[in-house]
Amino acid sequence: MRYRKNVGDIGENFAADLLTNSGYQVIERNYRTKAGEIDIIAIKNGVLHFVEVKTRNGNQYGYPSEAVTATKQLRIKKAAEQYLQGRRMQWNKVSFDVYEIMTELIENCM
Repeated sequence: MRYRKNVGDIGENFAADLLTNSGYQVIERNYRTKAGEIDIIAIKNGVLHFVEVKTRNGNQYGYPSEAVTATKQLRIKKAAEQYLQGRRMQWNKVSFDVYEIMTELIENCM
């Protein structure tokens, strides 16, 4: 279990760096509610992005995005609603994004 958490942390850190380097402002990470969790919340060009990061060491269990099931999508949506309501925020443009990170690609970038 700890190994999977470490792999997930590596992917989330890499994704946050990618977002920042692409001009996004990361405003929150690992936002948790009873409804669900959002890995990264960022803003770019007036759009609020709720980002789910899925990291894998290989594709023997499928591609990372395949783990974002309809149930997981619903939990992310509910957590995003709670985030907006809790902060009394209104956004005209909201995006739900999935970042697929393969650890061998991270190793090749460093």
